[in-house]
Amino acid sequence: MISDDRLTKALTYLAETDDPCAMAKSLMDGLENQKKSVLSIAFLQADAKTVAEREAIAYASETYIAHIGKLEAATYDYETMRNKRLTEELIIECWRSMNANKRRGNL
Repeated sequence: MISDDRLTKALTYLAETDDPCAMAKSLMDGLENQKKSVLSIAFLQADAKTVAEREAIAYASETYIAHIGKLEAATYDYETMRNKRLTEELIIECWRSMNANKRRGNL
């Protein structure tokens, strides 16, 4: 049985994480959108003769690798918060269902 205290905790978490979750999603999306720009800048700065060499240098550049690291961290932060929010939503739905069944006399 899900207690009223657990329901309150779930509702509070959802209410308090609206903005942080949106910010995490925004950061993740922004970093994803910047990925091509970071790679392009590294490509243009590469000192090589062929396109393949420049591309390889760009992918191996410190700036691109650092950017990918930031993107991975932002994705982890967002997905963790999103998963926690989904768990809290599930708890609320279970509480609703259990209380509806209790009102009907099914529990």
